[in-house]
Amino acid sequence: MKGLSPFTKRDFMLISKATGISREWLEFGEGDMMAKQGATAPQVEEDRPTVEGKPFYDVDFALGFNEMYNDEPNIPSKIISVPGYEKADFWCRTSGDSMKPFISNGDIIALKEIEDWQSFLPMNEVYAIMTTNELRTVKVVRKGSDDEHLTLHAYNEEYEDQEISKSAITKVFKVIGALKTM
Repeated sequence: MKGLSPFTKRDFMLISKATGISREWLEFGEGDMMAKQGATAPQVEEDRPTVEGKPFYDVDFALGFNEMYNDEPNIPSKIISVPGYEKADFWCRTSGDSMKPFISNGDIIALKEIEDWQSFLPMNEVYAIMTTNELRTVKVVRKGSDDEHLTLHAYNEEYEDQEISKSAITKVFKVIGALKTM
């Protein structure tokens, strides 16, 4: 299982059998997590849809330039399914206000990893960036002063542009959408 296709009912049954975790809980998020000793797995109607979506990691991507260490566990806390965002790899929460009004503190953003960003990265788009010193930020990426740098731009005019060396970047994610908090 490499995450390339959705789980089937058989997958849920096999995982349940191997781990002792309730099939109902795995597949639908209902009932007790652990299967009762000696109980047989409940029969689930075949036409009931399985829960599909993308993982939500309850970690923050900073919207400012303040430090935001990657010390949270790397385990999704829930699955989010929003039509139109099937291309997202995952969702996470934002913190800060440098990207207001486009993205606000507490919004949940859909991210798609750009694996080959070093060969080509469209400019003037919003990206989430992780750095070698474990900082995370969401900014508009613009051309830098030379080919070895990028400029990170905030929508909020209270924040100055900041130049970053490409060698300091470990991962780049395209921000493909945001769920606004109220």
